[in-house]
Amino acid sequence: MVFSTIFNYSVLCQGRQSVVECFTKLNGLVVFRRDDDGLSDTLMRIIYANWQALASERGLGFLQFVLDTLYPKQNEIMRLWHSKSLVHKYPSYLTDTARTDRFLTSRIRIKLDAVVNICELSELAPTLSRLVLWQVVPEIAVNLPSTQNMDVKVAVAGEVIAVADFSPF
Repeated sequence: MVFSTIFNYSVLCQGRQSVVECFTKLNGLVVFRRDDDGLSDTLMRIIYANWQALASERGLGFLQFVLDTLYPKQNEIMRLWHSKSLVHKYPSYLTDTARTDRFLTSRIRIKLDAVVNICELSELAPTLSRLVLWQVVPEIAVNLPSTQNMDVKVAVAGEVIAVADFSPF
């Protein structure tokens, strides 16, 4: 029993599920449980192993890795820009389009498809927000499909995005 415990603590990503979960929580990483025949445990092991391996290279790259692991082909990280002429109203006029009359902000939008589980996302949102550097301000958005028929007589183009604040404060 002692050898088993030593092995679990020395090679965490190969240890028992309870050990992996304990150290994942300790590091503030993604802990989730899905009814998927152990796939969520494997994903937690992969995320934790990469967290340990990356060390100083964590940031938007690691956040993208976690999102691709949890929600493959259902996510996008977008850097946000703000108008230079409306700088006094920052951060009211953020956009994801870069132009010469805009400046790059320290804010990002984590855009997820509408098919993701919103309940699971609400539990994971604080953890996803902590995976980026302290000076980066993330917002999590769910891209809703526009299914309503609008009787408008002008040409309008747009994209519907729902932004929610899942922070506990």
